[in-house]
Amino acid sequence: MQTMLYNFGLAVLRLLLPFMAFFNKKARLFYKGRKNILNNIEKSLSKNNASICWMHCASVGEFEQGLPVVELLKLQYPGLKVLVTFFSPSGYEGVNHPAIDYKFYLPYDTPLQAAQFVQLVQPLMALFIKYEFWYHHLAQLKKNNIPVFSVSSIFRPSQAFFKWYGGWHRRMLHNFTYFGVQDEDSLNLLKSMGITQAALTGDTRFDRVLKIKETPAQFNNIEEFAGNRKVFMVGSLRPEDDAVVLPFIKSCTNYAFIIVPHDITEGHIKAIKNKLPQAVRYSQYTGEQAGHILIIDAIGMLSRLYRLAHLAYVGGGFSDGIHNILEPAVYHIPVFFGNKKYKKYKEANDLIARKAAFAVSSSQELATLVTHTEQNYTQVSKQVAQYVQSNRGAAEKMVALINRYTTW
Repeated sequence: MQTMLYNFGLAVLRLLLPFMAFFNKKARLFYKGRKNILNNIEKSLSKNNASICWMHCASVGEFEQGLPVVELLKLQYPGLKVLVTFFSPSGYEGVNHPAIDYKFYLPYDTPLQAAQFVQLVQPLMALFIKYEFWYHHLAQLKKNNIPVFSVSSIFRPSQAFFKWYGGWHRRMLHNFTYFGVQDEDSLNLLKSMGITQAALTGDTRFDRVLKIKETPAQFNNIEEFAGNRKVFMVGSLRPEDDAVVLPFIKSCTNYAFIIVPHDITEGHIKAIKNKLPQAVRYSQYTGEQAGHILIIDAIGMLSRLYRLAHLAYVGGGFSDGIHNILEPAVYHIPVFFGNKKYKKYKEANDLIARKAAFAVSSSQELATLVTHTEQNYTQVSKQVAQYVQSNRGAAEKMVALINRYTTW
């Protein structure tokens, strides 16, 4: 019955998408990206690809999480091709990387499209990153005896898998060959459902941010702006963060502030400028302005800009969830974020427990915690460093599992 309802919901969505595409850019990309997708996949794939690793990601963050695994696999098996699918337009449109040989939107999760996709690709293995569970695609992989691995997954008791009504959801879990989970709680939840094909491998994002740290980029003009001042980096700023962060910036002249909005939209940049008229846009910065606030109105720089920071605020904690706090943490930087949407993020809770990250509710609280952090900066920074280093190596553990259950 639940499968019928699921299929019916997908059918309704596909009927509505052409109309939704007229009014919403993301819906338009979602629809256009899947139009004739199986034909496009068939035309794109080389007939000589004997070994394809299929990695499925929801969006950009999950791709970054899976990347250390496929990079290691490619080092071990130079002939391996990596095919990446994305659910979201932001992932598909926003990601390009040398490790990707083929990139597509995920076909609709219908019985027919899932069967056709698996038959076309014939992957040697499949990697589903973190929260990704697609009923028919998983069923087809199982049917075709293709090993499928969940990478850096994390589970909570509130999820449908662990509810009395979650039988349909639990069937998806039994289609996985193995789970590489982030924590002991996830391992125990799976065991409570009779799933023993799971191991504590950790979070592969630690390996990703450590690699980014090892390959720094130079931003001469931004470094010139910072000069000898301490830099307070505001990364992935959402409009919902503005009421807390912008008043703090306005009242504080102790730092050079670099603001990186999550979405580089003219509307949000103008809203920031209205609150902080002295701020300078990166695209207009000539090196002559002597202000202390710079707005980065360009994409793709944030993860490597954090190396300039002394302190960091990461956005999303007042909207749909905090963004990647490991990107600044890898530089041993104390991190602040909104206190509404962080509790499902293991790294946030871990760092708070170590008094190395701080959830804030107001600009006044942010100012107080910044002062306190400065007074204890050496100890706080040391706690961040120890946490990051203690969590490296998840990608190697995951690849070891893959090798154990995949016939090359």
